[in-house]
Amino acid sequence: MRTIRTQLLFGLLCATLACTVGAGAALYYALLEESNELADLQLRQLVVALPGQAGAIADDGAPQDPEEQFVLQAWDLRGAVRYASQPQALLARYNAKGYAVARIDNAKWRLYGAMSERGYIQVAQPYAVRDRLAAKMAMRAGAPLLAFALVLVMLTLAVVARALRSLSELTRLVEGRSPHQLHPLPVTNMTPDLQPMILAMNGLLGKFDAALTAQKTFVADAAHELRSPLAALKLQLQLAERAPNDAARAAALARLHERLDRATHLVQQLLSLARHEGGHTGAQRRAVDLGAVLEGVVREYLLVAESRSIDLGIDVPASVVVDANEDSLRVLLGTLVDNALRYTQEGGRVDLQTYVAAGSAMLVVTDNGPGVAVAHRARLFDRFYRPEGNAAWGSGLGLAIARNIAEHHGATIALADGADGRGLQVTVALPFGGAGRA
Repeated sequence: MRTIRTQLLFGLLCATLACTVGAGAALYYALLEESNELADLQLRQLVVALPGQAGAIADDGAPQDPEEQFVLQAWDLRGAVRYASQPQALLARYNAKGYAVARIDNAKWRLYGAMSERGYIQVAQPYAVRDRLAAKMAMRAGAPLLAFALVLVMLTLAVVARALRSLSELTRLVEGRSPHQLHPLPVTNMTPDLQPMILAMNGLLGKFDAALTAQKTFVADAAHELRSPLAALKLQLQLAERAPNDAARAAALARLHERLDRATHLVQQLLSLARHEGGHTGAQRRAVDLGAVLEGVVREYLLVAESRSIDLGIDVPASVVVDANEDSLRVLLGTLVDNALRYTQEGGRVDLQTYVAAGSAMLVVTDNGPGVAVAHRARLFDRFYRPEGNAAWGSGLGLAIARNIAEHHGATIALADGADGRGLQVTVALPFGGAGRA
């Protein structure tokens, strides 16, 4: 694709050339028609003004002007030539009555003939003379037109260069940026048609800056959180190596396995967070039955619930279908269920439910565990935040992952007390248009 500058210059220059050629052609044909009319009038005047006493052959002097290149002849009543303006170029008598066209020696001639009381008078002029005369007149009149065309070309070049000065300045500003220079581009000195584009670019630069800042924060937080588990693993391994007997070594290896599980869980959570922070395109979304998602998550965590004697229940009163990324919803719901099972005491209860309310598809996970104090709930969505006093181990990333997935689906997520004021209830409200409800 050609640049804007090239398109402007090519289009304007072609338009100028076309206009110049068209104007020149129109001028030529207008002058040709005018010269034909003038020449015809001249022929007629010559015949009318021919002296009656002319009876001798005129001299053979060459004409001085193109208009004088004609052949004027007169015949008496007996048919003898009484007068000839150019004896060396005598023409046949055509007995024309008024204007006529004749082809003489493969050349086209314009004739005018008239009868008088003394005989027949005929004047002729070749069309080539008229064409040369029109061309000469067109060149004479077209010289200023050509000069104006050249001036127009120069003005066009200057106008285009001036019009694209802001675009060149914008290009220079963007080319001079480094990946670490994401501050907004200046808008005040730019032309009005470029300002919307610059504002859009500034918005994109702001998003890039926020993304890079979030990435740096994520890497720093991940490095900080991984440091402690890795140090603990190394320490536990050293304790296992230095164990004085098999029983101490077995206990140390058991704790080592436990710490490995925690480190593995932390890494999985970090990968999940990094994956879902990138968002999802519309092409990855499709119609998803929330009831089927809930049933799949319950089957996945049923053994974990049974190992701790936790009642994991599901309530799907109607089929609810939303436009979403199914894998992301499974991760979101699995994260909420994993958190609920992890912090609920043995013999407790975790319930999953989906329904439609207030134009939204609701996903609800409720447990009857110890819950979270209201003062700490706002920070539960922060990365690596865990309230003090939790006996269960975790990474503090579960709700951060859930919030990211919810935001990418245009959903909201809220925390509240569980049933009877015990435990914690997490509610995700997804956009719902009404289709798919049974």
